[in-house]
Parts: sequence; structure tokens; C-alpha cells
Amino acid sequence: MKYIKIFIISISPLFLGGCTENNIDFEPISQITTDQVTSSLELLENTIVGNYAFLSSAEGKYGYDRTRYDVTEYMSDDVILNQWSGNDFSYSLTYQPTSASDRSLDFWQYSYRAIYSINVANEGLDNLEGLSSEDEIKRDQLKGENIFLRSMFYFDLVRVYGRPYSHDDPATNLGVPLSDTSTDNEGLSRATVKETYEFIEKDLLEAATLLNEEKSNIYVSKEVALAGLSRLYLFKEENDKAIVYADSVINSGRYQLLSSEAFPRYNRNAPVGNSETIFAVQRLATDNVGRYMMGGMMHGDGGYGQIMVSSSFMDLLFKNPNDLRVNFIDVQYELDAEGNKIPDPDNEYYGYKVIEKSSIPEYWTQKLTYQDDEPMLHSPIYFRLAEMYLIKAEAYAKNGEEEKALEMVNIIRERAGLSGDQLFRLDNLQGYGSVLDIVLDEARLEFAHEGHRTHDVFRNKKTMDRSYMTWQGWSGPGSIPYTSNRILHQIPEAEMLKNDNLVQNPSYTN
Repeated sequence: MKYIKIFIISISPLFLGGCTENNIDFEPISQITTDQVTSSLELLENTIVGNYAFLSSAEGKYGYDRTRYDVTEYMSDDVILNQWSGNDFSYSLTYQPTSASDRSLDFWQYSYRAIYSINVANEGLDNLEGLSSEDEIKRDQLKGENIFLRSMFYFDLVRVYGRPYSHDDPATNLGVPLSDTSTDNEGLSRATVKETYEFIEKDLLEAATLLNEEKSNIYVSKEVALAGLSRLYLFKEENDKAIVYADSVINSGRYQLLSSEAFPRYNRNAPVGNSETIFAVQRLATDNVGRYMMGGMMHGDGGYGQIMVSSSFMDLLFKNPNDLRVNFIDVQYELDAEGNKIPDPDNEYYGYKVIEKSSIPEYWTQKLTYQDDEPMLHSPIYFRLAEMYLIKAEAYAKNGEEEKALEMVNIIRERAGLSGDQLFRLDNLQGYGSVLDIVLDEARLEFAHEGHRTHDVFRNKKTMDRSYMTWQGWSGPGSIPYTSNRILHQIPEAEMLKNDNLVQNPSYTN
């Protein structure tokens, strides 16, 4: 008899904090047969709700959301380390990928465990018989949610272990192993990048047709799948489709940009009820594990605070000191004996002395902390409405529709409190050489420390400038061209040893 270990959950809108015994209720059963699960719509519904928990659950210190963040954001030019660390996140930060990285191994294994659970549930849904018309509608919704989650895991995987779709030939570049079944998963070879993207596209298109219920933004609704398609097509440089799907989300009427007054507190609001958030993984106070949360390295109040906001990003941000996005920077001022800030004419950003460690000013991001004003609590945001506008901006720029691109950019800049000559026009590019460069910098400003930047640089065939990262403990390169093998994470050694059919990514020499 085959068994699957599963939590049977009493569903409530507050459950999605991370599937722990502290914040959900369990029926008195912890292990049932796969046949029992997959023959009951009720049990399958519980299983699928449980599949959301893979986005935040952890078997060790770090959950999927933290490992996903560590293998992407730390490679960006928005961060700087203020003291050396032997933690495995340093392999990402220094562009020295290794198959021995426990962080990469966790990311890989969390992903494929989730995909297996999703596939089991899908097979059960497909095999249900004798359902009422009402239950058929419910089954479609659940399957749509489930396969959307699978598309997310695969999209994250292929962007970490495969080259961007825009590089060389996606039909020959290697992606990741693919499976839509719970059987015959041993010894899978890596699909190509093209095959992986086609798999994801198929899942998203099917999800969009199946999803029929407007749920809150901690669950998957049709618009979430449409947002996923818009992002996918942008990465594939199918710009017309990216625009169409972004418009479908914008015009749905379900989401609105936060006002200029509310925007600076975006990080402090839980996702439910936030008009701009399209999809987020809700974390509750009972899920807060302090320094092991997603922002554990990025802020010192409850976290380690060893990763600061880079001078490169600060220079861009302070081109307009009245930009409301300045509010997401938490400055650690040096104080005198009376507790007052100390003037410092050499500080071009704030005009006061700032605490330094290893000569690195302590500018922390608040994007990943202070939800409900609680240190380290954060619900990872996967899609928000601002991205739909900037997807359109990038797609328009690449299509040569530059005026439309700037119109989208200015919507975001106006919300950030900018006006007049701070807005872009074709006769006022403010020193930029191209409209595309304007769009990419606006995306950098808007989504700083949200996990976008590394992908945006390399898929657009840009060079990551890390020249600011020179200090006594730094061992990484100062410049990383998009052609470098350093941008590819190595397949974890443990997975290579288990599967002779896996081909390792090339090691870096540049």
C-alpha cells in the first residue's frame, strides 16, 4: 500500500502563514493512503491549500522563500555585505557558484518536493468521477490554483539554473528536469530552456482557463495567472503578448496602485486588503522565526543586518531626494551623547553621520520587515500591480513605442511623488541614452530588494557592476557580464550523485 504523508487542514483565510501546528488546525490524522486522498475532492482541496505552504515552509532554518531570495537577490547590484560570512548565501553574493551550496540544495529540493505534491493532487483531480456541476466548478478552480503553483516553482528553477531565454539558443541551452506526473520521476534529464518555458506557458494558459473564483490575494485567482503570463512573455521577449496580459490584469478592476500617502508603508501592511498586491504568500506572527526570515540578512532589528543597501542604488535613488521610495531605507544614524544626530556635510544623502561597519554605511532596506510593525515579519510579494505597468513600459520600449513606454514609467514615478521635470518625455530623457535604460532603472527603483534586479540585468544582456563592492573581505568579481558562467548556479552535488542523467552547468572561468 502506497502512503503519502499529508496534513489535513481546517481551511481558513488565515491559514496561509506557513503550515505549522501553531497556526492551523489538524484533524486527528497525519498519514493516509494516496488512494484515499486522490479519491476525495475534500481531501484534495486540503492538499492543494497545503501546497501553498511549500512557498514558505522549512525543514531546517530556512524556508523556500528565504532560499529563493538568497540565490537571486544577493547577486544584484542593490546590495553590499558589511562583514564576511561563511554562510552559503555568500556563494551567490560573490558569484562563486558551487555544487556544495546547502542553500542551492534546499532551493532545489523544496521546489521538487512541492512539484511532486502538486502532481499527485492533479492526478487525483483528473480522476474524480460522478461530481455534481458545482463540484466540477470547484475542481477546476483547485486544479487552476495547483498548476499555477507548479508554474511558479519551475519558473524560479529555470531562472536560477538555466540561462535567460534571450541568451543564445533556448532550444539548446539547458533548463531543468520537468515532470507533470507522480510516477516515473527517477533519472530525469534536464529539458532545454525552451522546453521549460513552453511547459510553464502551458500550465499558465490552462490555469487561466480553469480559475473561476475571485479569491483574496493570498490565493490564486485568474488574474494571478494572467500576471504570470505577462511576466513570462516579457522574459521570452514576446512583447505584444506581455502587453496584452498586463492590460488584462490592469483592466480587471481588481487592483489599484496604493496612493502616494499609503505607498511608503507598503511593507508594513499584511497582504490581505492591500489593493496593489496581486499575489503574496501570507506569513503570520506565529511564522516569524526572526533572523531566519527572508529579510534576516537585510536588517538588524531582529536580523543579522550584514547586507546593506549599495551605494550604487543609493546614488540612483537620491537623484531625486523627494522620491517616496527613499522611505524604504532605514538609516542607522550615529548619535551624540544627547541622542541627537550628528551633522556630516560629507554625507551627500542625508547630511548626518551614519554608523559604519567595515567602512560600509548602515543603510538597511525595510522592504522585508515590519509587517504589522513586527520586526522580521514579511509576506513575500510575487506580483503587484506596479509590475504590470513596468512590464508594459519595457515591452513598449522594445517595440519602439517609446512615448507609450515613458507614459507607463511616469505613472509609477508620479505615484512615487515625482512631478514636472522629474518625469520623462522624449525631449527630456534626463541624460539617459535610451528609453529602455530609463525603464530598467525605474524597475530597479520600484522593485529594489524584491528579487527582480538580477534577472532584469542579465536577461537584457547587461553587465552587473559590482565595482562598489571592494573591501578587505571581498573575493568576488567587480564586473559580471551576462555571458559569464558565474550567473548560473551549479546543480547541487547531492542531486548529481543521485541522477547520472543530469548534466552540470559549466564552471566559471571569467
